[in-house]
Amino acid sequence: MFQKLPRPRVNNLFQKARLQRLAKLNRQGFTLIELLIVTAIIAILLVIVLSRIGSFGSQTDLNTTAQRIISTLETARNQTLASEDAVGLGSVYGVHFETTKYVLFKGATYNPLDANNKENDLSTTQFSAINVLPVGGSDVVFDRVRGTTSNSGSVTLQLVADASKTKTIVVNTLGQTSLQETTTTPTSRVVDTRHIHLDFGWSMQSSSTMRLIFSDPPGPNVTKDINIPTYTTAGKFEWEDSIDVNGSSQKLRIHTHLLDSSNTILSVHRDRRNNDKALEIQVG
Repeated sequence: MFQKLPRPRVNNLFQKARLQRLAKLNRQGFTLIELLIVTAIIAILLVIVLSRIGSFGSQTDLNTTAQRIISTLETARNQTLASEDAVGLGSVYGVHFETTKYVLFKGATYNPLDANNKENDLSTTQFSAINVLPVGGSDVVFDRVRGTTSNSGSVTLQLVADASKTKTIVVNTLGQTSLQETTTTPTSRVVDTRHIHLDFGWSMQSSSTMRLIFSDPPGPNVTKDINIPTYTTAGKFEWEDSIDVNGSSQKLRIHTHLLDSSNTILSVHRDRRNNDKALEIQVG
């Protein structure tokens, strides 16, 4: 007796094969999506890394250029002290500043046509402020024998791409050069000088001008020159006034605790309720 065999389930086989193909396609689709996600993450990380590298590189340029300027000023002073080529104008050296360059030159006066000038052009940085004595000057020339200078003051270097990033180089009357140190608060870049005492270690009795330089980036610096003899009575300097700094009034008082032939101790009062700009004081 013959046994009847069951008919093959053709439809089920076709359906199973179709489901397998769909599953395979789905697996391929998920792999493509994953690749796109990974690619996007890598691209984002790459952008972040490159931006940080660019910012770090710009800050490095600013720091390096500031140190080179200090080195150039020190070279001018050292060459003056050594009296290299000490014949006529060759006995002193100085540094000339312009917005996009600084120049080491020989002589008491800068001559742009002098073949001995050593020019340093700026590209990623520039000078945003040049404040040296006399007012409006742009040269720092050092004196023979002692290496002092009557062109004390400061120059401010900034990034071309980011004017908020600056370095200020200060030259005092002794011819010493340094970067200006700024004490910052958590919410601002304003020097906290509510009441400080400045021990000069030298006398300002023979000085004629006290210069106040208010920094207000990205706006221009505001300068106030005070005639020292005018405000000196009975061996004491006393000055008080309000200065308009780009629309913001700054009220301060400056006086001496000590003023004799060998030293000066200056007292500066700046109430933070009436002052919100960084201040630099120069005496020359």
